[in-house]
Amino acid sequence: MKKYIAFLLILFGIISIDAQKDSIQYPDIKAGSDYRKKTSVDKVPEFPGGHSAFMRQIINNFKTSALSKQNIAKARAIAVFDIDTDGNMINLKIESYDHEMVKKEFLSALNKIKTKWVPGEQNGEKVKMRMRQPLQFNLD
Repeated sequence: MKKYIAFLLILFGIISIDAQKDSIQYPDIKAGSDYRKKTSVDKVPEFPGGHSAFMRQIINNFKTSALSKQNIAKARAIAVFDIDTDGNMINLKIESYDHEMVKKEFLSALNKIKTKWVPGEQNGEKVKMRMRQPLQFNLD
């Protein structure tokens, strides 16, 4: 058990995941709606515990063993997803990435997060919003 804990501490010490402090949000604009009304956002979606709690969940779910076997020590990826009116992360996609394996692992890590977000609001109503989350990691 001590070896396992030591391994995890070393692994987390080696891995550094940096992300922008704030994700970029876009309100859900429906066809036929007045764009000017949809561009003001009263409240953006929030992850319970904040952005750092969201990043901790990504880190906890992100497995690096397959990446290290492929000698992938550094990589970047950008995920795009929606937060629906119930607070669920939906339509998860990786927008850009350095390696196919990183794309798969980042998507897998995001799919494992089941915590509901506090949905965004516009004019006092909950709205679906698009989020963008960059990922950069170093195994050095």
